[in-house]
Amino acid sequence: MTIVDLATVESTVTLSGCSGNASAVSTVEVHIVHTYRGDLVVSLIAPDGSAYILSNRQGGSADNIDQTYTLDLSSETRNGTWRLRVQDAAASDNGHINTWTLAV
Repeated sequence: MTIVDLATVESTVTLSGCSGNASAVSTVEVHIVHTYRGDLVVSLIAPDGSAYILSNRQGGSADNIDQTYTLDLSSETRNGTWRLRVQDAAASDNGHINTWTLAV
């Protein structure tokens, strides 16, 4: 999924057939190709709309985000549509979401 300057994109994954709430040690593995990762605000959006910021314009002029984040998602139900939201908050550098995985 292409990340365009000064725009926000979302990639979704839908979980079903899971009982209960997510784990207190849930993980989100994110691989984003971008030539200036300090432009990006990356968030996980839970099925109920709660936002969990993973990276807020961190990393300066370094390339790419390849990181696993651990979150306490125990207040969230496992089932539903989860979204990885990526906002490019500056001009002149583009990129794309390569892959992301969620273990709740």
